[in-house]
Amino acid sequence: MKYGASLVLISILLFVSLSCSKSINEEDYYNKANEAMSNENWKEAESNFSNIIQHYPNGEYAAKALFMVAFINANYTNNLEKARENYQEFLEKYPDHELADDAEYELKHLGKSIDELPFLKGEPADTSEHEASVPSSK
Repeated sequence: MKYGASLVLISILLFVSLSCSKSINEEDYYNKANEAMSNENWKEAESNFSNIIQHYPNGEYAAKALFMVAFINANYTNNLEKARENYQEFLEKYPDHELADDAEYELKHLGKSIDELPFLKGEPADTSEHEASVPSSK
């Protein structure tokens, strides 16, 4: 009887260890998300970007993943409240990230149709929010 219980315990431990060793790394989630984006599978893309945020919150792709979750919700699934929350979280966590200006722009124009965007209407771009970061020519 002892041998039977030991065999069952060993089998369970082996199954658990093999299951854990097959976990997806951050780069795999990122690649899967980008592949889903290419295939216009927005839910799968969002799911993979969300897995990066959940499992690798300090990882190499965490900031981009958070931005992309917001972007997908704003531009493809039309979940504007979730997009707003994610853009705001992105700006709080990553104010100096290269995508911070894009997140601010997206928030400013959230919910507008593409035809309502200033650059498509022939209006000059709103540069006032970026003037402080442009070096003076003096």
